[in-house]
Amino acid sequence: MTEAVPDKDALQPELGFVQKLGMYFALPVWMLGLVVGALWLPVTVVCLFIFPKLATLSLGLLLVALLTPLSLPCPKPLARFLAYCTTAAAEYYPVRFIYEDKEEMEATKGPVIIGYEPHSVMPQAISMFAEYPHPEVVAPLRKARVLASSTGFWTPGMRHLWWWLGTRPVSKPSFLSQLRKQRSVALCPGGVQECLYMAHGKEVVYLRKRFGFVKYEVFRLAIQTGTPLVPVFAFGQTETYTFVRPFIDWESRLLPRSKYFSLVRRMGYVPMIFFGHLGTAMPKRVPIHIVIGRPIEVPQQDEPDPATVQEYLNKFIDAMQAMFEKHKADAGYPNLTLEIH
Repeated sequence: MTEAVPDKDALQPELGFVQKLGMYFALPVWMLGLVVGALWLPVTVVCLFIFPKLATLSLGLLLVALLTPLSLPCPKPLARFLAYCTTAAAEYYPVRFIYEDKEEMEATKGPVIIGYEPHSVMPQAISMFAEYPHPEVVAPLRKARVLASSTGFWTPGMRHLWWWLGTRPVSKPSFLSQLRKQRSVALCPGGVQECLYMAHGKEVVYLRKRFGFVKYEVFRLAIQTGTPLVPVFAFGQTETYTFVRPFIDWESRLLPRSKYFSLVRRMGYVPMIFFGHLGTAMPKRVPIHIVIGRPIEVPQQDEPDPATVQEYLNKFIDAMQAMFEKHKADAGYPNLTLEIH
């Protein structure tokens, strides 16, 4: 049964001053942390020639941050902060869940594979399924491990926050390890590739041409382990940040687009300029409607052939398309289009 969705004004109650203050600290941390972490090493190298003592100290701190084991337990103050981040995000946007069939989802036994779309600049709302889940998230979706690009785990400081939030590098061993522990996994099947194709005013997912880990590993592993696939689509998330991608949105003869795309695939991320509320790293306050589809049951086969993998990839794409068309008006986007590459 599909839940009714109220209008956008009803979804955005007034926020108190103290509430806003907490949100304005917690929510931008994730984007600013990635930017600062990415710039730490190059800025330190430049400073070696200007402020050598300060740069040496910075380099030492960088090495400590990168060499500190991820397996360390999360300090209690940081655990409370991470839990607050999920709560703050859910109240700020705010986030609302729409189940295609909540009873069927609750009755699903064992772990599932959550296929979350779109990626957008950052798939913020996927954290609602992670270590500190939203109250409306039902089992078996709760406390899923979010699989993300390994590039993020080279970012000092943020790598530990991601790990403690329940994020793991996307890889076959990590994928299988979580399923063996009877823990669900959540990932964006389109991956960072979607950032190459996303555009303002429409939704873009990258599934049909996805020949790497997602197509021949995630869907194949789903069949090998007999794990159901759950399509999830987040309306509104794409509007939380405005973005500009050098070499894509700006014409450039320095690097052909085909070579740039190839470079991005190797790096594991798409360089871009982004900004949210008032030009800051604070995301714009846009209601996010997370539609959770019915589980797609898959057969258990030790060695599925490519045709079987393609069959269930097609079923996943069809379910995502149908969900989008069915719920876009209720989510407040009656004229929105979905492009599937």
